[in-house]
Amino acid sequence: MSDRSFIRFGGLAGILLAITSWAAVVAYYTVAKAGADIVGVQVFQFLYALIALWALFGIVAVYWVIRTQAEAWSFFATVIGVVASIGTMTGSLYQIAFIRASLLATEGAAHPSGVSPTDPLNVMTFGLTGLWFLIANILLWRAAMPRLLVVLGFVAVADLFAGFFGSLSGQDGLVTLAGVVAGGVGGPLYWLWLGIHLRRMA
Repeated sequence: MSDRSFIRFGGLAGILLAITSWAAVVAYYTVAKAGADIVGVQVFQFLYALIALWALFGIVAVYWVIRTQAEAWSFFATVIGVVASIGTMTGSLYQIAFIRASLLATEGAAHPSGVSPTDPLNVMTFGLTGLWFLIANILLWRAAMPRLLVVLGFVAVADLFAGFFGSLSGQDGLVTLAGVVAGGVGGPLYWLWLGIHLRRMA
């Protein structure tokens, strides 16, 4: 076990995060959106939790790359990113457990979509994740990472904050749009590129 092997695995996790994000988007629009297919909804929530799991490894690998730029800020960003990932994971797994409990209580019940007690108003999914992206990409810029990659990271910051403020203001359309951009386009491309770059660096 070495730091380089972890960074390589963090890069692989970034690539897997991108692939899992695209799979989650496909699952959402094919079997989960209407909420009628309970298995499809659970598959989507599981993939969403898996995205957060991959992010944990990627976030720590990024910390190891940017920590020399600003030790305190990079550590702060890492703590925020880890909390956001765990919160997102827990929120998705809660939805799966809630669906299963509802099915046991009432056979054939419709999908119970509600506010997650572990991620109210998308604080973890959009708010803290956006804050991690902001700090990490400022430090990645200072670490002379590819400029276009960092610019893509800042686009992700704007999108995630838009989703967070959309949640606060009750604009579901903006939240959905931000989720599609973050989960289907910007986020996967960013993590795919970053993952490949981390593996090359290691």
